[in-house]
Amino acid sequence: MTADDRTALALAAIRITRGNPSAEEVAALAFLLTTRSRLLHEARDAQGEAPVHKLPPRRRPSFIAPGAWAS
Repeated sequence: MTADDRTALALAAIRITRGNPSAEEVAALAFLLTTRSRLLHEARDAQGEAPVHKLPPRRRPSFIAPGAWAS
């Protein structure tokens, strides 16, 4: 995302939150956000699969207090 895109995004967001935005302003903001999201997903996909780290299985406690299931 270039500085111009960030500026346009910030100005559109300010305009939308402070007044009655036109349909063109809302569409421009939606387009910028969609494009940004698509670029992030493409960059993430280009990196490949992320390693998955699994937690070790939990051991059953040696003592379970009576009525512990109710609390």
